[in-house]
Amino acid sequence: GTTTDVLDPTPYDMDALVPLEVEAGTCIAFHGCLPHWSGPNTSDQPRLAYTLHLIDGTAHYSPDNWLQRSPDLPLRGF
Repeated sequence: GTTTDVLDPTPYDMDALVPLEVEAGTCIAFHGCLPHWSGPNTSDQPRLAYTLHLIDGTAHYSPDNWLQRSPDLPLRGF
């Protein structure tokens, strides 16, 4: 299964959050360790999300990492 490491158990001050409002179709990018959140989608349109994981070419994933690709679909460089 998937596990999560809690780096800091301090609860977030929800009153101190700063919204990042963007136009529909806008792409945003942020570091994976940046706490982020989105409220409920109140529209009748789906909210699409894509994720891109970048790692150093010499890095090796742990064998139990959930991002492992199957051997018949190996990673290739760009």
